[in-house]
Amino acid sequence: MFRRFIYITACLLLISQYGCKKFLNVEPLDRLSGNTFFKSVKDVEDNAWDLYGLFRDATGSCPLFALAGEARGGMLAMSPKSDGSDRTFVEFVSRNELIPVIYRPAGKEFWDIFDLHMLADWKPFYRVIQACNILIYEINRRAIPDLTEDRKKAYIAEATFMRCMAYFIMVRLWGDVVYYTDAYHQSPLPREKMVTVVDNCITELNATLADLPWTFNEPAYQGARASRGSAIALLMEFHMWNAGFDKANAQKHYQATADLGQELMESGAYMLLPMEESFTIFKGRSRESLFDIVISSNYGEGLAEKWNDLSEFVVHYPYKRPANGHQYSFTYFRAEYLRRLYPSGVPDARIEMWFDSQMFANDGTFMFLKYNSLYEQGNSDVNVDNNLIVLRYAGAVLLRAEALAELNRPDEAVNLMNIIRQRARTPAYRGGTLQAVKDAIFTERAKELMMEGHYYFDLVRTGRVTNQQWCYYPLTQAQFDNGGWTWPINTAALDNNPYMQLNNYWLR
Repeated sequence: MFRRFIYITACLLLISQYGCKKFLNVEPLDRLSGNTFFKSVKDVEDNAWDLYGLFRDATGSCPLFALAGEARGGMLAMSPKSDGSDRTFVEFVSRNELIPVIYRPAGKEFWDIFDLHMLADWKPFYRVIQACNILIYEINRRAIPDLTEDRKKAYIAEATFMRCMAYFIMVRLWGDVVYYTDAYHQSPLPREKMVTVVDNCITELNATLADLPWTFNEPAYQGARASRGSAIALLMEFHMWNAGFDKANAQKHYQATADLGQELMESGAYMLLPMEESFTIFKGRSRESLFDIVISSNYGEGLAEKWNDLSEFVVHYPYKRPANGHQYSFTYFRAEYLRRLYPSGVPDARIEMWFDSQMFANDGTFMFLKYNSLYEQGNSDVNVDNNLIVLRYAGAVLLRAEALAELNRPDEAVNLMNIIRQRARTPAYRGGTLQAVKDAIFTERAKELMMEGHYYFDLVRTGRVTNQQWCYYPLTQAQFDNGGWTWPINTAALDNNPYMQLNNYWLR
């Protein structure tokens, strides 16, 4: 823990303290820390773990996945009953009114506990990127006793994965971002085109993919550390993102996604767990996990604040305690949306496992129980100890199905979708027009990955963000083309960087 504190402090100094003098100006890490890092395999291992901690800090600094990934699609609405806790920022986000969310208006002081301004701040992700760059640089330049060449390559592959994971979050939030891979960068840089950043990350991941293990001997590493399955799933996400924006190369990206998905499924390293084991899936580190953000209160591994967790928005007593102040959920999924996903009379085990009898209640009695398979004990105001699942096997299977449908291979796509439907004990999809198949796969992802932070980003990359059937407050095509799907960028990004530009849509 002490080493982690020093390392994070060093990274903060590298980017924050010296950033006001020159863009990304950093001091060498060994000069800051007394040259104590990277002298042994244990040093490398400790610093590798710290990459994941920094990423958890970045993504957990605010309700990022809940707001940017779920609420912004508009299907998650503010409850009319919320025990007096003002979460009306959910309504602003769903209407794409983001400036009041970032720059809190008067009378909304309660919002301050959520640190919503962090949704415009990319510095925490650059701390992750800088830490990854440093690890790669230092173990390449040093002779570290007992560090074998294979293990060295694996650490480099892990750091590469985490750097790409940080860029994955960033491009989906802000579009074009500054891209660099050197450890001690000082020169100001302009934002790189988003499609180019994604292509660069694809190249990086492909170059290191074979150096990652499929599985781990230590069960605690499953999902918590980068594996070959993690990297393949991230590559699939990158390809599908660029397919939505780089139309000239879309078919190439779809084919790559289909091929990667086949490799993942044929590896035998991962599996779909039975629906009855939902708690195991969302506790994390399971055979279905591809990449989790580890949350373990017992070991002090948590988000910056408990209310930044996804489950915080959709549960109430007895799953959320104490009873006083938690009689109602803060948000709910709109009944008309849920009825479209789950037609009346069609059995689906996800209804049984993830909802209660108030599934279609457009008020605070609604609950979504994916992350809450066990009651919390006592009266402490805490959330359950589930991991935040970033990538899992079911999502990758459906992404491969989507790619196959886009390649005009609907029969194969339907077969894959039906693997997920069979696990959910819902009737097999029998097929239809090509567009009907595509919509069915999108619907299946919406059901399977509900409240995992994917929905709005799926709307964006597929263009459905302009369609009211899928987005409650859709963007016009002109708004989309002008970057209305992005988030504002903090004006501090302009400091000492003459090449920097903010997102034009939010400067109106």
